[in-house]
Amino acid sequence: MDIPTILISGASRGMGAATARTAAELGVNVALMARSADDLLEVAAEIADHGGQALPLAGDVSSAADCRRVVAETVEKFGRLDSLVNNAGILKPIAPIADAEPEAWERNLAVNVLGPFLLTQAALPYLRQQQGRVVSVSSGAAVSVVPGWAAYCSAKAALNHFTRVLAVEEPAITALTFRPGVVDTAMQETIRREGAKGMPPDVHARFVRYLADGELLPPTVPACSLTVLALYAPHEWSGAFLQWNEERVLSLVRQFGTSPCRNRQEAQDA
Repeated sequence: MDIPTILISGASRGMGAATARTAAELGVNVALMARSADDLLEVAAEIADHGGQALPLAGDVSSAADCRRVVAETVEKFGRLDSLVNNAGILKPIAPIADAEPEAWERNLAVNVLGPFLLTQAALPYLRQQQGRVVSVSSGAAVSVVPGWAAYCSAKAALNHFTRVLAVEEPAITALTFRPGVVDTAMQETIRREGAKGMPPDVHARFVRYLADGELLPPTVPACSLTVLALYAPHEWSGAFLQWNEERVLSLVRQFGTSPCRNRQEAQDA
């Protein structure tokens, strides 16, 4: 019961799965949420094979009932909830505002904005008890325009401001948004594969070059920063939008991260 517990949405692959593995390396209990039960079981089994405690919980962050159930089962299993990482997110639709399908916009906002609200709301009673932390994965798109990504840009900007309000309304917890950089995930694959239809050619070409030029971050690198923030971020940072490699974040990783975690970040900076 004394071991901290972290709940991570979008934990079946990419940065969410990397964050789960990193958290387990740090010795905390990990609850994993995503829609794909099979992928979650695989991540949980990997963590268990390395001596960690992981609870896979299939659910959709846009469902209030699923969010309440996942939080309740996490607390039932581990006895507490110390940290929430709102990592689940989708990019689509990739389309100009004039051409985008309204239903696709609704789904984007349901996952990227409503989801973090629902999961945070369900978790708050337990996070208050532990003076815990909520870290929501945002994007540079929250502050920079990417043509064709209007839904995603709008959703991430809303997520940033939601977090600022949360920080003011909930002084017992620490609430942050996190900018992971350009990461080698399924979202980048989607941009390369489908972006030409909804983005200006030069913008799409820039994202294609990220892979060709080796500029995409391995998910394990920003996951180190994300995990350490979720477990150790100072309360005075509450409300901030933090980039994975800004000095105060890297300093926290050097202080609290595992040796493999620190080594991965040092190798990336070299």
